Amino acid sequence: MDYTQLFRQLREAKNISLEQLAGLARVHRNTVFNLESGRPVKFKTIARLMRKMGYADSSTEMKSLALLWLESVSGIPFSRTDAEAVARKAIGHYRTGTRQAARHLGQAVADASLTPPQIELLIFAARHPDVIAIIESVRDFAADFAAARENAALELLAAEDQGNDYNKT
Repeated sequence: MDYTQLFRQLREAKNISLEQLAGLARVHRNTVFNLESGRPVKFKTIARLMRKMGYADSSTEMKSLALLWLESVSGIPFSRTDAEAVARKAIGHYRTGTRQAARHLGQAVADASLTPPQIELLIFAARHPDVIAIIESVRDFAADFAAARENAALELLAAEDQGNDYNKT
């Protein structure tokens, strides 16, 4: 069972409709619908809805729902007896990938002979994803501009060749 199914069962056990719960919690009906249909919802929203249905934070139902939600968002099956082994394996894969990415990044920086100020700019960009989007836009614009300039130069050469052929006749 996943957290969405448990939530629906708990709501239905209290004989509360989606609309009634939304009204009690002062949230849009779609918030409750999104939760029950498996769309991402913050746990604090789920906990708020659970409290509005009368479940205490320390209740078995709230704890069960929290565990299932955590399993869903983390991918680690905490309710299984081998959860620690699964978690350690997942962390190991993550660390391996991170180490490989760090080696590739280090090599790219070395190959590019980046200066410390250029590396600081990269660090700033990595911390601000909106900056990366701007840089990508500038890169794409520069590539499009370079391609357009190259095409214009080729068209000019082709026109000159045609003009030379015309003058020979």
